[in-house]
Amino acid sequence: MSRPWIAVIGSVALVLAAGTTAVAAERYEDAVGDMDGDSPDIVAVTVSEPEWEPTIRFEIELAPERPFGTDMETWTDTIFIAMSDEPTTDERGILAGDHYTTGTHGVTLPMQEQTGAFLVTETNMYYYVVDVDAAGPVLSFTLDRKLIGSPLDLYFQVMLGVERDLSGWGEDEGEMEGDVYPELDEPPAVYRIGATDR
Repeated sequence: MSRPWIAVIGSVALVLAAGTTAVAAERYEDAVGDMDGDSPDIVAVTVSEPEWEPTIRFEIELAPERPFGTDMETWTDTIFIAMSDEPTTDERGILAGDHYTTGTHGVTLPMQEQTGAFLVTETNMYYYVVDVDAAGPVLSFTLDRKLIGSPLDLYFQVMLGVERDLSGWGEDEGEMEGDVYPELDEPPAVYRIGATDR
């Protein structure tokens, strides 16, 4: 698998206020059929932060015609969520600087639905700390905000690609196959949670 990202299909940025009270879900629509290659196609990304739980939930809805998956031998879909407390991006348009990452592969998704997914920081990797759920065409990731330091502002990108040659976990194969929301040459989409409570 190429590092740090094999491909980018979904890019949404979130700004949230730590310690807010009530938050409604916000849904970001994406154009249908704008993916590259044969990767899954993002339909929408929904972000929510329930007032009764200190959690952040990402729901990534895919077009049902091409579900997230793998053939267990030659390819697997891979999805990541990168999070940062600043919107700085590198030359590719991907979040730069200190960030946190979670995600799953088609190969590991069934197991992670039972055990939870990883969270990678700049210095550590924590296992089984992100709840993962696959319900039809929707992949959901829920994590405790304290795990990412409860920053005042949090930006994120959703990245999806197809990895080839599972014996070597892809290397650079699958690069640039995917879908992008918003396009990487556009500013990140921003959502401010609980802005009226600041």
